[in-house]
Amino acid sequence: MQYKKEAAFINRNEELELLSAWIDEQPEHILFFYGPKSSGKTTLIYKFVERHMKDERRFSVKLFNLREMLIVNYEDFLQRFFQIDEPVQKNASQIRHYDLKVFKLTVQTQQKIKNRQLDPFDVMKAELEDLNSRGVRPIIIIDELQALDSIYFNGQRELIKELLNFFVAMTKESHLCHVLLSSSDGYFIEKLYNDSRLKKTSVLFEVDYLPKEDIDYWLNNLEKESKISDYTLTGPQIEYIWDHFGGSIWEISTLLGQFLRVCRNGKVEDTEMKRIIERFMLQAGSYFEDYAGVKKHKEALLREIQKHCSKGCFKEWELISVVENGFFNEDSLRDELNDMVRQNFLYYNPTLAEYKLQGKSMALGLEAYVEMVENRRRG
Repeated sequence: MQYKKEAAFINRNEELELLSAWIDEQPEHILFFYGPKSSGKTTLIYKFVERHMKDERRFSVKLFNLREMLIVNYEDFLQRFFQIDEPVQKNASQIRHYDLKVFKLTVQTQQKIKNRQLDPFDVMKAELEDLNSRGVRPIIIIDELQALDSIYFNGQRELIKELLNFFVAMTKESHLCHVLLSSSDGYFIEKLYNDSRLKKTSVLFEVDYLPKEDIDYWLNNLEKESKISDYTLTGPQIEYIWDHFGGSIWEISTLLGQFLRVCRNGKVEDTEMKRIIERFMLQAGSYFEDYAGVKKHKEALLREIQKHCSKGCFKEWELISVVENGFFNEDSLRDELNDMVRQNFLYYNPTLAEYKLQGKSMALGLEAYVEMVENRRRG
């Protein structure tokens, strides 16, 4: 099937080399991918699997994108991760299997797990041991891991903690399985580090937005990288796009699709380009307007965040004025920042304990919001 625009995959050689080296080592740690929303973590994971792990005789790659699954309780977890195979023969219910990509359970075993007579992690370990005995390397990849947060089973055991403890045992202790976990929620990753045994059993790797040289290359080679042949962009247009979106792959890809609707004679007029981008910026500003509403403490927080955005990132202590002025206390400020991370206003880097806005478009949206507030005050 041919399209006028396809998703681009630009560079990421450093990340692919890291993954290639990691998979060639004996499993001994969990690998965590983290980074801003729409920085390309999921695309990178899929591309790595596609390029390096097609040989099913060598690898058993099990990729779960939890963004695509609704999981609100332990029963959902079992239903989504365990899939029933068709019986081998009629009325052969005794030998039906449930397939968790890697882990296959008989119906009787699955029932024992539901009845809490059997620990599912013991069954998983046995299957991993079997794969290793046959010379197959199992690799478990879970994208957007935070979807499993706050799920409990078997007498209030936290599923995420039990799962991570299992992965530590399978990597660092037993060396049975490679495990790659990904999340765009930096607070969630920090919480895991504080509440579990991950600090000396895991490696964190940030997948950030693309640098300017990669964006320049991409936008100068649209036909090669995105299969766009209806138009080309000028140098000043590429600079304008960078100034408004930085290295945000998804946003730029969306923008390129909108250009297809207005291009004429192999080009996009500057007036059309700016009109479309202005719409993006108005939307970004409206996000902050909706977030703050008429709440003075949120307005004060946004104004303070905007002060520190010129250098790109900021620490929590730099917002001390909103505490000193009575808009927040120490705990409520952390809770509010946490909420802004979860709503994708802010990105939190757990290794540096730093915040930044989710891309240039959000920075410009916040700037527009603060300017609107200032004009309203003066008016």
